[in-house]
Amino acid sequence: MSNAATSAAPVGRGSPRPVIGRAELEQFFEQISTRIVRSAAGLASDSSSARVKKSDLQRFFVAAIRRAERAETEQRRRDKRQATGFNVFDLIEPDENKLSDILADLLDHRGSHGQGELFLQVLFQQLGLAPDAKLTKNASVHREAPTHGIQKYRRRMDVLVEAGVLLAIENKVDSPEQQDQVKDYLEHLRCCTHASPMQSILIYLTPDGRRPVSLEPDAFVAAKADGSLHCWSYQVELRNWLAACRRDCESGKIQHFLSDFIAYISTAMKREPANSQEKEADES
Repeated sequence: MSNAATSAAPVGRGSPRPVIGRAELEQFFEQISTRIVRSAAGLASDSSSARVKKSDLQRFFVAAIRRAERAETEQRRRDKRQATGFNVFDLIEPDENKLSDILADLLDHRGSHGQGELFLQVLFQQLGLAPDAKLTKNASVHREAPTHGIQKYRRRMDVLVEAGVLLAIENKVDSPEQQDQVKDYLEHLRCCTHASPMQSILIYLTPDGRRPVSLEPDAFVAAKADGSLHCWSYQVELRNWLAACRRDCESGKIQHFLSDFIAYISTAMKREPANSQEKEADES
């Protein structure tokens, strides 16, 4: 531990925390040690054996500082090889659109990850589907796919995958659902698959797995029951998918990327659970 605090770099998510030096610690504990001794002496007025000596406190603080110094030295040694505090997502802080770009690239067999259709096959397995290798190998992935065949034909779905199944992902981090948005997407997907045996699925992806507000309760239950709607949480379902992708991935570089993505979700995507919000609404 250095004698001076580190103050050059701004502190933010993913930035190293400033190091508090020995001088600052000694000054801090010197200021409070007298009050601690007085408080302890007051509490022990009826029992001399319970008194806390200033020398004991000083020895304790010296030992604590030494432990902190050893821990920091060990952490720096570890970070030279592992960079445990580094996370690319903390640096770029992706918005909703960039997160959708990442999901689309992972699902694309031509994506920069080099793993072919692996991640799409894992997603199908997460959804309880039996992936057809021939179809997933030649899947088409689109960003901002326009709707058609419905009244509001100018809507755009965040991610659309065609691989024997018509799979759409609507990604909502903190932005609210637009009026009738999920309802329209389900209608569009039904129109696209009406004359074919192809199954259509919409993943409504949010930090807390909340249900879309555009569906009436009966329509929501029906869509969930027939498998056309899946309400996914970043914290649970998406994280599980990423973990499975990392497990099967053969590229160490992509494994590290997926690990960073999972860590980012664990910290930046924490929200109040959807069931708590619904319970509060019911109570009010």
